[in-house]
Amino acid sequence: MYIKPWIALGGLAAVLGLGGCQTLSNTTEKVSDQVTGLFSAKDKAPKIDKDGVVDISKKTLEQLEKFTASMPTQQWVYIENEQLGRYQLKNKAQDGVILTLALQCKISSQRPTFSLSNAEGKTLLKAYDPNAGQIQFLLDNQNYGNPFNVHTDEPLKRFQAAIAQAKVIKIFNASRLYTFQNGNADLLSKPVSCQESGASS
Repeated sequence: MYIKPWIALGGLAAVLGLGGCQTLSNTTEKVSDQVTGLFSAKDKAPKIDKDGVVDISKKTLEQLEKFTASMPTQQWVYIENEQLGRYQLKNKAQDGVILTLALQCKISSQRPTFSLSNAEGKTLLKAYDPNAGQIQFLLDNQNYGNPFNVHTDEPLKRFQAAIAQAKVIKIFNASRLYTFQNGNADLLSKPVSCQESGASS
């Protein structure tokens, strides 16, 4: 039975921030391509431009799978999906863990957030999770604690000012250390989709 690829689709959608409608549309397109055998001309992964920006609008899930697998490590990538009005910053570590960071919100009513996910799209850690335990962000080994605080913006302001100059970002939680190189740090100033106030990340 042809089951396993379908199980993976939901995880990929989570990694790249796809909505339900687009997931369904792209899944249908993928099946059509497989049936007709005309996929060879359309299966190129989305390309990142010289500024570190990639547009994933109108891409098939096959293309997005290839992009996730080949996404450069050690740097930020700005991912646009104009069809859904969704804009994200992602940084892939050498071990495949992806940090999604939202510091500059396009919509002022939303709040900055972050999440960690594995290559299959499973969330490993997220902001404002009461069950996450202690979270520590380190920039070049200087500890900024957890800047995503529901009670005050001051830690986040200090973190935002420092991260633009940092070389290495580390996140420590539950006895595990996640490490990311801060390449293309200028992209951190670009506005992105953040978290709805009162919503879970």
